[in-house]
Amino acid sequence: MMKLRRARYTLEFKQEAVWLVESDQSQATVTKMLGVVEQTQFNWVGANRS
Repeated sequence: MMKLRRARYTLEFKQEAVWLVESDQSQATVTKMLGVVEQTQFNWVGANRS
């Protein structure tokens, strides 16, 4: 069985993704546009708000 590798994202990429969500883009739109998993995006936004 083949092992899947986890994607690594730079801090700048995460910050841009969070900024897009906080500037009134829907989270679903941002995840599709950037090609990230919705839960990952949700975690980034939550970490930024705390």
